[in-house]
Amino acid sequence: MEDCSPETRRHRRAAAIPAVAVAALALGAPLSAEAGVHRKPPSWCKPRGALAARAMPSRIRLADCDLRGRTVRGANGLAAVVPKDGTSVTAHALRTDGSAELRVRVDRRAKTITITTRGAREPQGRPRQFRAPLDPCRDGAYRLEPSKWTKGTTVEWRYHPGTGGQPGTSVSTGVSSVVNAGTDCTADHRFSPAPAITARYAGETGTEPNVDGQAGCGQRDRANIFGWIPLPDAEPEVLAATCIWFNGPTTVETDMALQTQGKKWWAGKASGGTCPAGSYDASAVATHEAGHVFGLSHIEGSQHAKLTMAPSVAACDDGPATLGKGDYDGLIALYGGR
Repeated sequence: MEDCSPETRRHRRAAAIPAVAVAALALGAPLSAEAGVHRKPPSWCKPRGALAARAMPSRIRLADCDLRGRTVRGANGLAAVVPKDGTSVTAHALRTDGSAELRVRVDRRAKTITITTRGAREPQGRPRQFRAPLDPCRDGAYRLEPSKWTKGTTVEWRYHPGTGGQPGTSVSTGVSSVVNAGTDCTADHRFSPAPAITARYAGETGTEPNVDGQAGCGQRDRANIFGWIPLPDAEPEVLAATCIWFNGPTTVETDMALQTQGKKWWAGKASGGTCPAGSYDASAVATHEAGHVFGLSHIEGSQHAKLTMAPSVAACDDGPATLGKGDYDGLIALYGGR
């Protein structure tokens, strides 16, 4: 005769629960605090397609929605693929009318992902809070990225020339302006000392920067590639995009892409000519993007509009091609002097 005593029934229930839990884990289903009960994903955790940052909480547990490998879309359409390797990523887009920023922090220990996004658009006309731009040689404002290269590092990068005949030396000029503290504020066109970070050009490559057609960041490929590509699906105001992958406070990879589709580019004063109407100074845009590469973020406010890291660049504006005091002070705050 079968033993149906209360004690026997308790033992049977205890033995059944681990079996249910193992089966659920094998299927990849999250479990609630009560073992054996499936937890339904949040309504915003769609199984396919990009996920909108505005529809999600800023801090997400992987047990609720595993975003690794998924695309997250932030302000002004800027997007990034959440890294699978445990690193975090910041995406920046420079626009003719402002900027966009999306940051995805992956915390492997806490098993969480934190998403922040912001967008800045330059208002038309003269806004109520308008303040006249300060002299960039005296404006010491800056804002830093959450990560930087290790002090003293030489960042090796390769150049992708694209196929559109864009200015060939503009990207290297932009990188040099940042690491060598190029400026129009001094007689010798250099702030001193230069920051304790350097760069090494490693030649051309046929590999494109790891930036997709929407100016979003893909999965990192362990190479720093800067150059020209079409961004056919990006919003028409986008001039360039930079992706920064970081581990804790340390940057581990960056890619920079300048838009070839639908934009006219000028090689700058060094070309000896004047800027054609509606063109953008390639060196100015590249210097701005190189600022992101080396740890500077956008500094907003009309009073800071003449700094390299202001969130927009106007047609034929060559001012951002050299650093202002705030841009330089930010680099020294990150790396100290050489």
